Amino acid sequence: EELINTLADSKKFSTMINERMETAVITKQEIDEAREAYRTVATRGSIIYFVIADMAQIDPMYQYSLQYYQGVFNKCLVDAEPCKDPVERLK
Repeated sequence: EELINTLADSKKFSTMINERMETAVITKQEIDEAREAYRTVATRGSIIYFVIADMAQIDPMYQYSLQYYQGVFNKCLVDAEPCKDPVERLK
């Protein structure tokens, strides 16, 4: 009887683990989709950063701080047209 109870408990745990694994797969897909939606924004932000950073190689007077970069980035966000659709907004 103890063996039967142990097997029953194992089956319950196995079912519970399988359900959690299915949920984890779905959650991973949702996270991947959200991450991919922001990839273009991240690419553009990194381009702006490295252009500003490389300007110092042209002439030292073009040396800018992280604070300047944040100001440029924030200005881009403010100047962007408002849009409720996240996919359209991130284009």
